[in-house]
Amino acid sequence: MQKADKLIRTKLHLPFTRLELVSRPRLQVRIAEGLRGPLTLITAPAGFGKTTLVASYIVNCGLPVAWLSLDKDDNQVVRFLSYLVAALQETDITIGSGAAQLLAAARQAPPEAVLTSLVNDLDTTGREIVLVLDDYQFISSQAVHEEVAFLLEHCPNTFHLVIASRSDPPLPLVRLRARGKTVELRAADLRFTELEAAQFLNDVMGLRLNAGSIAVLEERTEGWITGLQMAALSMRDRKDVSSFIQGFSGTNRYILDYLLEEVLASQQPEIQRFLLYTSILERLTAPLCEAVLVAGKLDGWIIDKLSANFQPTNHLNCQSILEYLERANLFLVPLDDERIWYRYHHLFADLLKARLQQTLENQDIAELHTRAAQWYKQNGLTVEAIHHASLTSNTEWVEQLIEQNYMEMFHRGEASSMRYWTGKLSKELIYRRPWLCIYEAQSHALFGQLDEADVLLAKAEEHLQLENPSTDSKSMLGHLAYVKSRVTGMRGDLNRAIALSLTARENTPASNQALQSGIGVNLGVVYFLNGDFTNALQTFSETIQSSKAANAINGTVAAYCHLARLYAIQGQLHKSFELYQEARKFTLDAGGRNLGAMSLVDMGIANVLYELNDLDAAHAYIKQALEFIPLWGNADDIALAYTTQAQIQQAQGNEAGAVEAIEKGIHLIQTSGVFSEARDAVRTAQVKLWLAQGDLLSADRWAVSQEERLISDSGFGFENELTRITLSRVYIAQKKPDETIRLLTRLEESAESGGRTATLIELLILKALTLQILGETAQALSALEKSLSLAAPEGYQRIFLDEDQPMKMLLAQWLAHAGTSPLRDYAIQIHSQFEAEPYQIMAMQERVSPTGDLVEPLTLRELEVLQLICAGDSNQIIANKLVISIKTVKKHTGNIFGKLGVTSRAQAMVKARLSGLLPLEK
Repeated sequence: MQKADKLIRTKLHLPFTRLELVSRPRLQVRIAEGLRGPLTLITAPAGFGKTTLVASYIVNCGLPVAWLSLDKDDNQVVRFLSYLVAALQETDITIGSGAAQLLAAARQAPPEAVLTSLVNDLDTTGREIVLVLDDYQFISSQAVHEEVAFLLEHCPNTFHLVIASRSDPPLPLVRLRARGKTVELRAADLRFTELEAAQFLNDVMGLRLNAGSIAVLEERTEGWITGLQMAALSMRDRKDVSSFIQGFSGTNRYILDYLLEEVLASQQPEIQRFLLYTSILERLTAPLCEAVLVAGKLDGWIIDKLSANFQPTNHLNCQSILEYLERANLFLVPLDDERIWYRYHHLFADLLKARLQQTLENQDIAELHTRAAQWYKQNGLTVEAIHHASLTSNTEWVEQLIEQNYMEMFHRGEASSMRYWTGKLSKELIYRRPWLCIYEAQSHALFGQLDEADVLLAKAEEHLQLENPSTDSKSMLGHLAYVKSRVTGMRGDLNRAIALSLTARENTPASNQALQSGIGVNLGVVYFLNGDFTNALQTFSETIQSSKAANAINGTVAAYCHLARLYAIQGQLHKSFELYQEARKFTLDAGGRNLGAMSLVDMGIANVLYELNDLDAAHAYIKQALEFIPLWGNADDIALAYTTQAQIQQAQGNEAGAVEAIEKGIHLIQTSGVFSEARDAVRTAQVKLWLAQGDLLSADRWAVSQEERLISDSGFGFENELTRITLSRVYIAQKKPDETIRLLTRLEESAESGGRTATLIELLILKALTLQILGETAQALSALEKSLSLAAPEGYQRIFLDEDQPMKMLLAQWLAHAGTSPLRDYAIQIHSQFEAEPYQIMAMQERVSPTGDLVEPLTLRELEVLQLICAGDSNQIIANKLVISIKTVKKHTGNIFGKLGVTSRAQAMVKARLSGLLPLEK
């Protein structure tokens, strides 16, 4: 048998339906009605014919149908999403290609990113599509429920979901009902009527029962279809049918126990054994059954007792038994048209398993699971092999299966599955195997669980200390040092992380190019965060060359992008952009299929375009990057992408979008282990957003917490630089100019000596604005001129524009005194961009209260004058700041009073704040 892929494809096939079914037009009409909306929900206890009803109607509904039969293993979010994507691709191969790549990433993508990509594909196709989720009662994971709810909330009108379940799923059903967007069928709807029961018992099951007997059975089973089916099976070949019917009573559980006994008792012993022994299997196929069963005679289907000397039977024997069970209607469901795969009815399988426990000893049942696990392992179905191995008493074998397949499954995007099974092992078992400890530590570090990673790394080190030196132990030491370096760096001990990366590089074989590439990137990152730009630049450059030679795409792109970020901080925007373009070309030349690597490049390009004030292009790049960056598998870069998205959306006037992006970034850094760069970038971006919204209280609280944290850091190094710059912004808002100047002066010295020109430009801008507040106009203009001289060669824009109106006014003052300065044209170009900021005008005008109490909106110039009025400036000061005449100021003031419906400056201040034009004072 050919090696199977990791998905069981028969879960995606519509169940086989017989021609001789009971006609149920009343229910088919209801399903047809449901397919005109987003959700059709069919809930009833086991055995009410939910699957048969849906399958029999849906096959002829005229729409493309995706089918997914769920089981308990689908409670793993990644597994569920993988099957969901695969099911939809059965209808249209163009749907879900991006989502599938997100799921296959080394670091699992956030489920929301996968579903967003999937929803976008569904919308793009424009085709009507039906998705059936059968046996939804097996889903107990709240995370999976949330993904289904997300799909329902955001799906296009062309998408129709059908859920068949034994109980109501925890979805937003109340809201859907209120909107009239769901059709529901319950047990009362599905139960057979007396007429349907008669058709089923006599026409389908071949009995000849009178109306009275049918009425009794219908009443006592309450129309329960499986109960009727089992009763019919028990009545076959019975002479005294009447007595059987009269004695047929009790609750469903007792009825089912009784009928199962009757059904099994009527079968030949070898068939009974086949049913019991194969009940351990979720799905059956002849070769698998042969592996589980013991040897027997081909022609007589005689199955011997379990034996260690078992030899597989002839393939036709088990296939013949399966075909017989299907013909005999013994609760065997074919899963494909070729009759290769089958499953038992779930309820029937549960009862068979219960009987198996009564029939065999525990060691004999364990032997059945052992044989199943061996077959699955031989056929490449690792997850299924581990499942059955876990049901034996051989825990060491489970450990071996996990350890031998861990990295392969990790790279296949099945890290969640491996973590699920390692979670089933006791810690003591994992601690016995050093490689398993290292792999688990890497997994925990990837998911940000640093404490757990530390424990596992310590256990691996204990093994290394006890073992004799060998090639394997040296490789183990290298891999361990690499994982430990990441964990240590995320905890903030950068010097120790550097030492560990160097140890990892020394002990990792040159042949392990992928790990060597990862080590090089990690070493460059910790050099970079430690402020050692010289070594970081050299390490990234060397890693680019060695990774290129090894065709290691991820390592090459990561090194390129980190090096580009380094040059951007040094103020070399164009060099940074060139490196991103080189990385993009390399990725495309390598086939362009690595969407994760390409997304990292796109994020970097978006950052450069943002600074050059090409907001629309920057938005397009970051949108594309965010769709696929989960494929990259690095929480740091995902967090940085959210930060980039937030600043672009803020500049475009989309405050709600900026807040949403920052909230996603905050959630990520709180739930994942990340380096300080990403953590500080997200948190400081949130503070800047608070300041823009006028939420000084939140900014104050943050400032107090950071002041306490930074007491022990007197060096003013690179690692905490961004935090201190943001502190200076809070001090400006708190009207503490003297304290601001002291902090900015220290930061300016550090940035200048470290060659961080982009940082220096920002510091000089903040210094100029603060000096202007202090009334030190000459010094303010001098600081502004220095920032302009540093920024002009690279064409910086947003670093000035983001300071909004105070910068515009200061630029105007500088221009009034600049004379023939060579920077004049550059300053005029920046100043003109303020006038061309439609997003700012829109954002300010959108702050007007929803009651719409302005006769007409204020112009941008009127908003500028209003801001200065509220700041307490006189007409003369306003005229000087805006470089206009006093007469023009008075004209704007009159227009403002008229539009606001006020007659004084005091009234204008109150009205402006109450209407939302200006933030309320804290």
